[in-house]
Amino acid sequence: MTEGTAVTNVADTALWVATFRGTEAERPDAAFHDPLASMLAGERGRAIARTIPRSASVAWAMVVRTSAIDWLVSEAIRMGVDTVLNLGAGLDTRPYRMSLPTQLRWIEIDFPSIVDLKDSKLIAQTPSCTLERVGLDLLNRSSRNELFAHYGAQSRNTLVIAEGVIPYFSNGDAAALAQDLLAIHSFHYWILDFDNAGKRGMPKSWAKHLKAAPFLFQVEDWFEFFRQCGWHPHQVITSDEQSARINRPYPYNFPLGLVMHALPRSVSRKILSLSGAVLLRKQ
Repeated sequence: MTEGTAVTNVADTALWVATFRGTEAERPDAAFHDPLASMLAGERGRAIARTIPRSASVAWAMVVRTSAIDWLVSEAIRMGVDTVLNLGAGLDTRPYRMSLPTQLRWIEIDFPSIVDLKDSKLIAQTPSCTLERVGLDLLNRSSRNELFAHYGAQSRNTLVIAEGVIPYFSNGDAAALAQDLLAIHSFHYWILDFDNAGKRGMPKSWAKHLKAAPFLFQVEDWFEFFRQCGWHPHQVITSDEQSARINRPYPYNFPLGLVMHALPRSVSRKILSLSGAVLLRKQ
């Protein structure tokens, strides 16, 4: 592993994920088109993606997750959301690639380095809605809550997104975030990806590559954890459901993909239903 392929902090994982969103457009049956993703990921993102094992499985998971969250975002907008607060937005480009109401206000919050990268790379691009970016470490609770109060006071109905964020939070930090969001009157909806396969860390084959960005969140049931924090599932899309919706079966990669396809369909469906995306609603 060379210096250029090393993940040195959580922010680097945004380059990794954007690589898979960018390559999706090369497929004739693409579930979505993200023409800016490859530019944002750059060669470093592609190098990281080549280095970390299970690339076919990760690519499948990212496409399924992205397309499921696209659908949930559209659903929330149909329910009257006027503001979207995207926490840990990474290199997400939904304000550019999705058809969104021009009056929608979209705010991205992420590390200053990510905000600077997007501001410089996307300066010539025009979003479909009003777009703002704020550089902030989400674990800085006092500064985070100042932003929540600021934007909450300016909104009637806010959707929060935290895609790919919670695994990097400790259980305590995740609970604090949920409680802080709950306290803002206008924050009504929250989209998360989830993994209900039980308490487990990242795959061993990833450990040396992601030492600087370990998975910390460990619970048996994501829904129950956030339900206790005041957030209840309103709409759930499992990975199994979304893969069928976009006609993207689990890849035939070795060895995991071959095992998945050798299992009875009822068993593989159960496994793939443990993960997905959920639209939570405040109690």
